[in-house]
Amino acid sequence: MSYIYIDESGDLGTKQGSSKYFIMAAIKVEDSKKLDKSIKKIRRSFKKKMLSSAEIKGGNLPYELKIKILKKLKNIDYEIFIIVFDKSNRYKIGYEYDNKELYDILASKLAELINIDKPTFIFIDKSKNKQKEIDNFNELFLNSLNNIQKQPIVIEHADSMHYKGLQMADLISWSAFQNFENENHEFIDLIKNKVIKFVYEN
Repeated sequence: MSYIYIDESGDLGTKQGSSKYFIMAAIKVEDSKKLDKSIKKIRRSFKKKMLSSAEIKGGNLPYELKIKILKKLKNIDYEIFIIVFDKSNRYKIGYEYDNKELYDILASKLAELINIDKPTFIFIDKSKNKQKEIDNFNELFLNSLNNIQKQPIVIEHADSMHYKGLQMADLISWSAFQNFENENHEFIDLIKNKVIKFVYEN
């Protein structure tokens, strides 16, 4: 069984103050329990420190905790997939799509990077509430995966509070965002087994 966790950083807005880049990242593991256990162990080591949330998120963790979690990835068999979208290229996709549709299109580009070779659970940080929107996302995402063997796949739009894997995906997408948006390479350089693709560049 494979487990894939997906989250994003940045935004798709166009107003002043919006990000230049939109990042979407996925972490794929075969042993979700090992990933959970590793994160919980590190989190407990910081129990006495002042943390703003019980949830691990790139934006609210102390620097040293972020570094420690990313370094701990080396003890886990994983694959990382990241897409980078420069919003100045929005015109190449078409302005007829709203941001919800654009989100689905970009997610499909992430899906194209992922090979499925066994039954898989996919968890994505929940951003959609209407069932029709969820169904539209799932259909496009499933059709974009490299699933030649037609392995069974289940997609769950979930609250990251309940899944350590989603929290790790948040930290990974945040690390990539720091790299491209703020030219801070320190965090992304700790992630070794990764595929990064710029979408709609040409």
